[in-house]
Amino acid sequence: MRGASLTRGASVTGTAPAALGAAGWRADAGASTSTRSEPDARSFSQFASDTTASAVASATTVASVGWSLPGQLHPHVRCFSVSRGCTADAAGGAAGAGGGAGGGEKRMSLGEALNTLVDAAIEKVEAGDMDEAVSLLKEGLNTFEPMFPNSPELGELHNQAALLLLFQNKGEEAAYHAGVSLETTKRHFGANSILTGHRLLRLGVAKFVQGKMSDAAGLLREAYGIFGGGDASPASSSATPAAASADPGSRAEAGFYLDLVALAHCRDAGGVNALTPSLRANLRALKEAYGLESMILSLALAQHSRLTHGGLDQADLAVGEALMLQHIGLLTDTVGPDAEDVAVARYKLATYYYANDMLRDAAAVVKQAAMALRAHYPEEHDMLVLCRHRLGMICAAQGDHRSATQLLTASRQHFLEGAQQGPAGAAEAAAGGAGEGQGQNMLAKEADIGLAMARCRAVGGRSPEQQAEALESLRKEVEGLGRAIGEGHMLVQGASRYYTALSKMSR
Repeated sequence: MRGASLTRGASVTGTAPAALGAAGWRADAGASTSTRSEPDARSFSQFASDTTASAVASATTVASVGWSLPGQLHPHVRCFSVSRGCTADAAGGAAGAGGGAGGGEKRMSLGEALNTLVDAAIEKVEAGDMDEAVSLLKEGLNTFEPMFPNSPELGELHNQAALLLLFQNKGEEAAYHAGVSLETTKRHFGANSILTGHRLLRLGVAKFVQGKMSDAAGLLREAYGIFGGGDASPASSSATPAAASADPGSRAEAGFYLDLVALAHCRDAGGVNALTPSLRANLRALKEAYGLESMILSLALAQHSRLTHGGLDQADLAVGEALMLQHIGLLTDTVGPDAEDVAVARYKLATYYYANDMLRDAAAVVKQAAMALRAHYPEEHDMLVLCRHRLGMICAAQGDHRSATQLLTASRQHFLEGAQQGPAGAAEAAAGGAGEGQGQNMLAKEADIGLAMARCRAVGGRSPEQQAEALESLRKEVEGLGRAIGEGHMLVQGASRYYTALSKMSR
């Protein structure tokens, strides 16, 4: 159960998926590499109660009655009893879990109990309540670990808890659960098992999210070797070619994160661009293996996005541009060139160009983003207003004060009204707001800066007093935005750049 089929929800760049996909988030998904991309034949059961306590109670009841499963299991039935490639491992796990028929029956019953628990967690994720889904899994672990202390299935439950915690960007907690899962799986199936490779991969991703790049690289390289990716460690060199070739998705995922580790150390645009072919190839393989709605694919894109935007504040202009263009390329490969996610990424690139005085490039890219967004939304939609707002700021910086005044007066009013009504979602995210209307307020404040810049241009050549008054107004607006969102914010730095240029022109 690697969670390879969990869906991403509405956006591949989001971090909280709205639903889980048809391929099934099940306790055997990690055990059966041959069926990973197939739809789950068993429909999700409807769980009567929404509370954590009742879900765990129902699962506990199933476990306690000793309900044995048939000896020959369907490939989609969970509990590590799978066909085609892992039979020997499953038999070894049965012996390790207590031995004999009684131990096997208990573990099979535990699998049914975990199915019930996971079904309840699925419903929570589908309802958008990731916190409650994680709570269900944790409560299940607290309930079942004392009852089945030597069971590999509970290692799988830790693995799934780690995955959901990664979506919440809780790297430290995810690493704990992934580490327990790895140790449990390694104890039952050995260091060279494909299942151990899955656990190494999950822990490697958790270490990456924590920023522990050296630890992440070692774990990911070991997993990559188990999956037949080359450069294997001695411990993983005995992994069978058949097992490795049966799981190209995991190999691509490990390769993608190894590329991200390398990307985190890039200090020039050439290094960023050199990694692009491998990143895109691995991402295409992930999409082919798991599908567009996969949680694994979504998480991979989210981590590239996090790395990209985290690097913009630290990198030079060429590196920042290369990272943004690389991310746009990855999104294009995933959802197509005209998708909303690609248009939003282009808007962010236009904002980056604007803040760094690349105004012609900024104007071209924001117009391209707006053209794509018109295929999805009416003109009054937040994202299209946001594009017109950015174009207004570009016009103000270029000296086209008439166009700037027209565009920014309209966008300012829109964002002030939006801030009063609450967060608007798309504009909040694209603007980098903190929610609850803060992004809308920030954009309204930036519009005030653009309007002040337009006034500075409009009074050019007039009396020194008028010019000084306009510049003072602009200075106050820039300082106000800096107090609101921080002096280091890209938009504040861009505004400060244009204030300084206008000050020099007035002198």
